[in-house]
Amino acid sequence: MADIRSWGLSAALGAIALIVTSCASGPPTGPSPASIAGLRAKTILVSPFNIVSAMPPELEGSARFVSNALVDHLEAHGKTVRVIGYDIGRRFWKESRKEVRDSGRSRKFENAAKVYARKIGEHVEFDAIIVPSLFVQNAKMKSRVVRWDGAEQKVERHGNSRGAIIQSGSVVIKAASLFAYVLDREGIAIHSGRAGLELIQNMRFGGKRGRGIQERESRIESFSADFVLVDNNPAIQDKDRVRAGVAAVLSPFLPMYTPTPVSQAADSTRNSGKPADP
Repeated sequence: MADIRSWGLSAALGAIALIVTSCASGPPTGPSPASIAGLRAKTILVSPFNIVSAMPPELEGSARFVSNALVDHLEAHGKTVRVIGYDIGRRFWKESRKEVRDSGRSRKFENAAKVYARKIGEHVEFDAIIVPSLFVQNAKMKSRVVRWDGAEQKVERHGNSRGAIIQSGSVVIKAASLFAYVLDREGIAIHSGRAGLELIQNMRFGGKRGRGIQERESRIESFSADFVLVDNNPAIQDKDRVRAGVAAVLSPFLPMYTPTPVSQAADSTRNSGKPADP
C-alpha cells in the first residue's frame, strides 16, 4: 500500500467517479476528446498490469485472462497492439518515479505516468499507451445482489441454503475491478476509467470447517444461516463479464461495442517480454 499512497494511485481511482459524473451531467456536444483520440490511435501499447502497486494475491492467476481480453478488445477495433513485458515495464516505471522525485515535482501517479510514456516512446513508436491495474473491492451484498464500480452480479450459493436468513447489506464479499489509464506519446492523459469485473467469492452453506480453512474462508458467526465465503479458483473466470468490464473501462476512448468479431488468433507480441519493434 505504500507504493499506492506515495504515487497517488488511490487518489486517481477516487477521482474517476467525479470525472464520469461531471462528463455525463451535461448535454451531448459531439464526440469527446477521448473518443477522437481513440479513433485516431493506430498503434496501442499495453503496459504490464500493476506496475504501480502489487497485484492482489487473489488475482495473480487471472491477470493473463484479463490481459488477453484487453488485447482482444483493442484488436477488434482494428488497433495494432503491442504488449510490454513486466520486467521492462517495471524498470521504466522505477526510472520514471526516480525522475519525478529528483525533479522535486509532486509524487503523483499522473506525473510518473507522463514520464513513463515519454521514456517508452524513446524506444518504440505508438499512438497511445494503456496502464492497467487489477484490484479487489470489498463490496456489500443486498438481497443476494452485489453492485460495485458499475457492475452488478448475483452471489453464487452452494449447498443447502433453504430457509437461510441473511441480513441485507451485512455481508461483505470480495469483487475484482479493473483500472485503466491511457496516455498519448507525449504523456498527456487521454482517458481513465474503472469498472467492476466479477465477484471472486461464493457462499457455501452447511460446510464444516477444517484445518487451514481459515486462511481462505471467513465465517459470519452472527447469522442464523451457517455459511462461509469461499474464494473462487480461478478468481476471474467469466469471459462475458470480463469483456464487458474491459469495454466499460475503455469507453469512450473506444466504443463499448466492437465493430468486428474478436479474433481468436493469439498475437505473437503478447508474451514477447519486451516492446515489439516498430
